[in-house]
Amino acid sequence: MNSVAAKACISCRDRKRKCDRVTPSCSLCYRLGRRCRYESRILVRSESSALSATNRLHVPKDLPISSPPSFDSAVFLKSSVNIAITEKLALAIGDLSHVRSTATKYFNSVQLWFPVLSESNYYERLPNAFTGPCAEFSLLSLSMALIVSIPLEKETRESFSSLYMLVKSSIAIVEAANIHSLEVVQSRLLVTLYEVGHAIEPAAFMSLGTTARAAVAIGLNQKLDSSESVIGQKYCTTELGLRVWWAIVMVDRWYTLERGDGPCATQDLGAPEQLPRDGGIWDHKIISSTEPLPLSTPSSIRVGPFARQAQVSHVLNILMMHLQDQKLGKSFDAESADQIARTLTAFSMLLPEETPQPWPRYCGAIGMCYSAMMTLYESRPRTDLSVEFNRSDAPESLKSVLARMEIVSTKFNLKIQEVDREAISPFPPHGITKAAATRYRLWSETSDVSHLEAADSLLIMARHFSRRWLSAAKLVTRLEKVRGTCVPPNYISPTF
Repeated sequence: MNSVAAKACISCRDRKRKCDRVTPSCSLCYRLGRRCRYESRILVRSESSALSATNRLHVPKDLPISSPPSFDSAVFLKSSVNIAITEKLALAIGDLSHVRSTATKYFNSVQLWFPVLSESNYYERLPNAFTGPCAEFSLLSLSMALIVSIPLEKETRESFSSLYMLVKSSIAIVEAANIHSLEVVQSRLLVTLYEVGHAIEPAAFMSLGTTARAAVAIGLNQKLDSSESVIGQKYCTTELGLRVWWAIVMVDRWYTLERGDGPCATQDLGAPEQLPRDGGIWDHKIISSTEPLPLSTPSSIRVGPFARQAQVSHVLNILMMHLQDQKLGKSFDAESADQIARTLTAFSMLLPEETPQPWPRYCGAIGMCYSAMMTLYESRPRTDLSVEFNRSDAPESLKSVLARMEIVSTKFNLKIQEVDREAISPFPPHGITKAAATRYRLWSETSDVSHLEAADSLLIMARHFSRRWLSAAKLVTRLEKVRGTCVPPNYISPTF
């Protein structure tokens, strides 16, 4: 039975917000993750509550002032945190059916290109979400709900949903209770991806560092011992840990490349040397008799989409070391740049061929690949852009790269209604907008309408991503300014 205050809490009264007066915390304060305070003299008992018992778990109100000899304060604290975080899940998402619906949405979208959770394990534990409260599982469920949420079109940092604040405060509570596990790292990773994808700064920058160190704290960066025999659940957990560490490294490298200011948060924490296995093998607990493939596995050997993304992120790391050498004042290493360009070119040609529908499973890998290629070309010694464009027709040349990107954008735009907006990665817009800006400048220099048509096609593609990710929306805004500078306002493009 819950207590209800006679008057609204102090926070709601000060802000003139509607308060349901539930104690020890009203629903609004719970949702916003803020401290809820009442004037003690106006509390009364009530038979009813704004939240039913099925939606609100009982939280012990009074902690013992001094623990008796048999009282385990650590166990009691974790038990209280288990209940508190699970209560937040009930308040934010709803009952079990709503949590299941959110999970289904997650596994049908984000999981396709960012497979860092075990779908089978999650659904095995889901029926006990409220009957056996667990802070880690509830926090993971909240993080899944956050990453599948799409902000309003005019969303700003100040108007982000209260769910984001609730999840962030829940992570702080779990950390303060000294609860550290793979699920907590997964939760941190999804929140970090949300911040990176929606350009929430400097939160994204700080979260990447704390997520990486949280993973190191539980040993996810340790090298797998291929001589050790791992079977059953331990096999799945070991593989899942490798995938999570790979995912942290991928996001870190892509974010640092886009940010243009290193080093990576994971740079000195140990890079994975083995590729993650195909999701159908490890998630369904199928034990493979073959050794994990090394990172250096040639492109002629078919691997899964996530493994390809891992390989591309490795090339990103090589590119960033190359760029760092330039920043340190070393002379431009043309041979190294050409080798990186050839490797990226091989991946850019391979990825679309490995599947007839590269979106969304290969979305992240393709996005990182083109971001790296455009960044590499921008780092080369400055020459006249039109001269550079016509300098070579080799597969790794600027002309060929832009031609392939035009093909990708044309195919994408033709089937844009079939592309699931919720399932696309935030990685591609960086390279797309860089390529479009280059095309607009070529149009300005040469008046060749093919450049304008290609640029507008890329802009249309980028706008589709901007409806899912605010980071893409910012890039589109910047690109539209470039277009306004290069293209006369009264000019009608055939593409638009």
